[in-house]
Amino acid sequence: MEYSDKIFSEALSQIIKERQIKLRSLGAKTNLNYSYFSKIIKKKKCPPIETIETISRALNIPPEYFIEYRIHKIKEILYNNPTIINEVLNFAYALDKEQKIKIAEDKETFKK
Repeated sequence: MEYSDKIFSEALSQIIKERQIKLRSLGAKTNLNYSYFSKIIKKKKCPPIETIETISRALNIPPEYFIEYRIHKIKEILYNNPTIINEVLNFAYALDKEQKIKIAEDKETFKK
């Protein structure tokens, strides 16, 4: 299964449509009510990580499917291991310095 790059509400909405899941049945599996899912889909609510995990279990997909969950995990790892940031930067700088790779630059796209 590929991971979604869509925001949670859009990714969830897509899964619900593709699988033809009724919000009330998803609510029964998650112990969350219909109106809560409705608010998520209408982008009026953003669920906490624990709720994303609960919804994922009910949908039988990994929580990492959702970009918010992946970002949360990255932040958690970096917060708990600040030396990782330095190690990654030092690795990238070393590759660039040794000219093993070229680091992409933010420049305007070439126009004809």
